[in-house]
Amino acid sequence: LKQRRQPFKRPCRRERPSSESSRLGTFSMQFTPQQLTGGPKYHHHTRIGNWSEDQELEELRLKDFLAQKDRGELKVTAKQQQLEECLQPAELSESLDGMLHFGMAVMAFSHQSKGWLSVNPYDEVKKTSEAFMITTSARSDPSVRNAFFIDRADDNDGFDDDVVHYGQMLRLVVAPFGKMTRPTFVHSEMVTALAAAKFSRHQEVTALAEPTGETKWQVLYPDIGGRLEMDGEPVPAGSPIVLRHVATGSFLASDEIPYHNIFGAENEVHCFHYFSLSKTQNLVGEFKGDVTGDVPLRKHGLPNIWTFRTATHGGE
Repeated sequence: LKQRRQPFKRPCRRERPSSESSRLGTFSMQFTPQQLTGGPKYHHHTRIGNWSEDQELEELRLKDFLAQKDRGELKVTAKQQQLEECLQPAELSESLDGMLHFGMAVMAFSHQSKGWLSVNPYDEVKKTSEAFMITTSARSDPSVRNAFFIDRADDNDGFDDDVVHYGQMLRLVVAPFGKMTRPTFVHSEMVTALAAAKFSRHQEVTALAEPTGETKWQVLYPDIGGRLEMDGEPVPAGSPIVLRHVATGSFLASDEIPYHNIFGAENEVHCFHYFSLSKTQNLVGEFKGDVTGDVPLRKHGLPNIWTFRTATHGGE
């Protein structure tokens, strides 16, 4: 019998194992269909698929968790530490004569948002110096984040005593706590493309670490009709006031605009003149010469009304 000629077969070229495969060994990882499709997988106690690697991965995750717990780097632990640092109790100053004095520790209450002016040291804002966001919080207990010291902005303002008078300039200072390493001052500036309130887009209000000219505020009598007569008079503690920003002429305000942070749902603080739209008898007064056009005659809305609370006044 004639032998059949076998077809020529080219010898298969044996591929060299890659560096990774040679390093891991000749056996490739075996995955279950559940793992390949991204669905639920078998527990490593079930010796199916990549059980050994799953067991090692679970042990590594446990070790990483315990290490972060010991260092205090867990998100739950870090948030708890932040809340403990920011909610440390603070003492407010007493007003024995019923008046506000420079150097007092007070709280500022917004009549519109029904909240207390507060600083969040873990919500930083990009400024020329360290800056932190300010909101109004419903927490009425005095703490390091809502206790402000009244600082005199100008020593030569024409008043010899330490009593705060209407029309006098001041600064609101927050003592260092949390991430704040220096005292900060309530600050605002003109609206720009890079500086504006997050939601209302009015003037942004922050706590700045430098006592610049944009940290000066003026205490005014809230009623427009009696503002001229009350100018220069002492400010009673616990009475409604208006805070005017000296550099821009706008007024400190807070409205019911939710602002969520680590403390929950708070309200935004900004600068804006919430004047009433009516001008009752304004033109008649100008015609008679009783008032001029540069005299403010429109009433302030509730977002511009604040009250300084002391240990003895304003806590009702």
